[in-house]
Amino acid sequence: MKTMTMVAVALFTLAVSGQAMRASQEKQEPRKDGQAAANVTGKWSLSIETPQGPMTVAMVLKQEGTKVTGTLASPQGETALEGQFVDGALTFGITFEGGGGSMQLSFSAKLAADGSLAGVMSGPMGEIPWTAVRVKD
Repeated sequence: MKTMTMVAVALFTLAVSGQAMRASQEKQEPRKDGQAAANVTGKWSLSIETPQGPMTVAMVLKQEGTKVTGTLASPQGETALEGQFVDGALTFGITFEGGGGSMQLSFSAKLAADGSLAGVMSGPMGEIPWTAVRVKD
């Protein structure tokens, strides 16, 4: 299991170092209660839990309606992302070509009351928890 988790983390690192990201896009419905809709636009520090400890990645998001675009950046490079944020849930996926063929990793998270994100990265090797907090400018 530890080997499988390390492989999933290695695949994520490869994806962050320059592979394209994809996900669904939708228009956001206006809220009926008059409250401002939650928005994930901004700079985030994303931490993925691994057996060796947390791996931190910088994430910048821009939300327009439910469509979310942005980047993930690590010491290995920067990757564009596209996804969606609907009803407090952020989703995006990574598809990339590796030595063994095409690989897909999916990210999903819920926006918590404190403004943080918490979810899982899912792929062929299972699920790995991740969290993200906003970076103050």
